[in-house]
Amino acid sequence: MIKKLHIFFFLLVFSQLNGQITVSNATFPVAGDTLRTATDAMPSIDLLGPGGDQDWNFTNLSGIVQEQLVRNAAEGEFFSEFPNAELLLTTLANVDAGEIYYNVTTGTYDNMGYVGPDPANFGLNLVARFNPQVPERRAPMNFFDVNTADTDVVIAFDASILPPEVTDSLPVAPDSIRFRIAAERLDVVDAWGTLSIPGGTYDVLREKRIEERETRMDVLVGIGPFSEWVDITDIIGLDFLGVDTTITYNFFSNDAKEPIAVVTVDNTTEDPIFVEFKSNDFVSSVNYINTGKSDLFASPNPAINEVRFEFLNLKKGVYKLKIYNILGVEVWSDKYSIINNHRAIRVDLSDFRKGTYLYSLEDDRGKTITTKRLIILKP
Repeated sequence: MIKKLHIFFFLLVFSQLNGQITVSNATFPVAGDTLRTATDAMPSIDLLGPGGDQDWNFTNLSGIVQEQLVRNAAEGEFFSEFPNAELLLTTLANVDAGEIYYNVTTGTYDNMGYVGPDPANFGLNLVARFNPQVPERRAPMNFFDVNTADTDVVIAFDASILPPEVTDSLPVAPDSIRFRIAAERLDVVDAWGTLSIPGGTYDVLREKRIEERETRMDVLVGIGPFSEWVDITDIIGLDFLGVDTTITYNFFSNDAKEPIAVVTVDNTTEDPIFVEFKSNDFVSSVNYINTGKSDLFASPNPAINEVRFEFLNLKKGVYKLKIYNILGVEVWSDKYSIINNHRAIRVDLSDFRKGTYLYSLEDDRGKTITTKRLIILKP
């Protein structure tokens, strides 16, 4: 689990405190707010080190836009599962993406749980309750604040709702299945300064969040009083099981309900791999609204020497990207391992002739997810 010695590394940083802000609870979302963010899965940014009076320049970010609506919890389809919740968050473009329920106090904005996709991507919508609920934001927030949080989630469901190809792959024929998730989190406000993103510059505090999560899978076998839960985590070989660490840098300001940026980094190198940032109606070559469905798109399109492909809302796995000429002949292909549900890659087009092409994405079973048109121009 998380080693508390991480804290000492941050506390070795001494910097001038004049000019730092305090983020208040006025930034907590309320019913009626619309949170508008964009995501860039191929960021080229410098996070800088911990300390004060930093100047972050993220103005080269680009990406797809997502809008989420904050509503009264009682309006939710699954409010009965979270009767003490005050607020819920839904994605405007895709009502099937699920609902996240929150409880709000003067000092915390707590995630109580959600109804949404199952951890194994079996295609199920399940209820997940955090016990205890998890602070997603805290206030007042100040430089050098240090907080910890622990939670457990147990998600159980009848195995009969799974498709046969899933149950047939299990080592036993279960009556029920459950996922057990234990998470431990360390939050340290390690820096402050100004952050520039497309369309705005903000005074911010930066919170480094380290979360270790262990996911186990059990099956219920036997009949009546002779039934028991059996842990099959170590024998089933699903890659989402076991221990996983996520590190994010969250930038908060008093001038927005959305985080100004949330940067997910590589666990080993801490290189940025994914950024969600406040959308300020910036001008971008990407004109796309996230619907929550699996998709692929190219930008710029038309392209000249290089094209960027965005993989969106994909289950973890290996996918094959192909480019065909107008006659349907494959002229280029490559395979990519998708870990996060959003990834971007660049393809060099310098050896392609100008003209109209098709690009498509296949999963590891050879099923085509989508096929679209790509136009290549040459000077």
